[in-house]
Amino acid sequence: MFDSRVLDLSALKEVAPGPDLAAVLAGIDPTMLNGYARVIVMQAWQRQSSWASCQMYDVMTLVARSPECMVDSAPELTKHFTEFASAEIGAALTMSPGSADRELSFAYELTERLPGTRAALDAGRIDLAKAKEIAAETASLSPELALQAEAFILPLAPGLTKQQISRRLRAKVLALDPDGAEERRRRTTEERRVRFGTGCEGTGEIGGYQLPLESVAAAEAFVKAVAKAIHDEADGERTLTQIEADVYLDLLQGHHLDTHGVVPKVELVAPLETWLRLAADCRVAGEATADIDAPARDDRPARRSDTAAARAGREPGELVGFGPVSAEVLAEIMKAAHAGFEYSHTATHDGAVVVHGRGAYRPTKAQQEFVRARDRTCRQPGCCRPGERCDADHTMEHRLGGPTCVCNLGALCRRHHRAKHEGRWWWIQPEQGVFRVQSPLGHLYERRPDPVPGGGERHVG
Repeated sequence: MFDSRVLDLSALKEVAPGPDLAAVLAGIDPTMLNGYARVIVMQAWQRQSSWASCQMYDVMTLVARSPECMVDSAPELTKHFTEFASAEIGAALTMSPGSADRELSFAYELTERLPGTRAALDAGRIDLAKAKEIAAETASLSPELALQAEAFILPLAPGLTKQQISRRLRAKVLALDPDGAEERRRRTTEERRVRFGTGCEGTGEIGGYQLPLESVAAAEAFVKAVAKAIHDEADGERTLTQIEADVYLDLLQGHHLDTHGVVPKVELVAPLETWLRLAADCRVAGEATADIDAPARDDRPARRSDTAAARAGREPGELVGFGPVSAEVLAEIMKAAHAGFEYSHTATHDGAVVVHGRGAYRPTKAQQEFVRARDRTCRQPGCCRPGERCDADHTMEHRLGGPTCVCNLGALCRRHHRAKHEGRWWWIQPEQGVFRVQSPLGHLYERRPDPVPGGGERHVG
């Protein structure tokens, strides 16, 4: 027996897992230790458990490569796993067929594709749950890319939780193989389904799987926002969580539901280069639908065809609450926002937040009032219709990546609003409140702010 007075805790921290550590741990009675020492013993047992798991999966791969034999047969190994290896494993370890298949697949990943992960598990630097997370997140990659992802995460893994490993690896996989990730996303979405079943204690369960993430995010935001509005007005008989479940069921059953005018909102975070790439792609897509006789516009984004430029701006972003997402998913969320929900966008550069804005299409009341007060009249050259009778129009169209901010809004009366969108007038706002417009016949005009009291002598646009 050992107690805290004679047990060398520093030495115990350094003992590598294996037979020697097993012998030391077998001789320790943790009830004779204080809390500080028990934590160190617990960590030692975790290292030992990781080592033992690694040995078990090593043997599992040998079982899978064992040909038919009897009790006294000579030891032999086949080159590949035998066809019904998981059936033997399932029977021996009392697993269902699906569980046996998954365990054998993990054993293969560990011993054949991820040597670094196996070594870390064997040394007790990571536990089994972390090893499985690394294998799961890299399973879709080629062997070469899987090794790159493994090399990225292993130095960090001992100090991360399983969930943190998952988030970081998911982003890394998206960065390593953006095209493959997008193809897998589209293919998996085609397998979307809903399941209905019984739960515990006579309850029921509903689950949706492989659904489009932009729709799931909008649905979650909507249900939570409506439930919060109901909860704020309720008498406290139901918890917020219960109300969310009731709102969900009411919506599925088509029951009348007061949505309290709620508009779902989601939060997106991505590097600045990714946002710029998305905005440029939106503009190019919009121009592709335009008439080929449209006048030349010098401020259009330049097309980039070289391979390096084509890869720029594809670094993954994050859908807050859901984790890393590809640039393609960010684009889908931005498109879906036109169908009735809002998003806020945060741009980062070198790990620091540099821009935060609202990506909703409809300006807020405060934004509309500010634009009308600033512009005072319709911004179309020659038009003096009062701002109170004008629309707050996006100078760069929202569908082409234009933000909903006062720097991209201008007062246009309904007639000239239509002329802008349907009559092929091209507008830019190089600085807030200053508008330059090109007519369909190629002429350029500028409209500067109208004078306001206290502004001194100003040019009248």
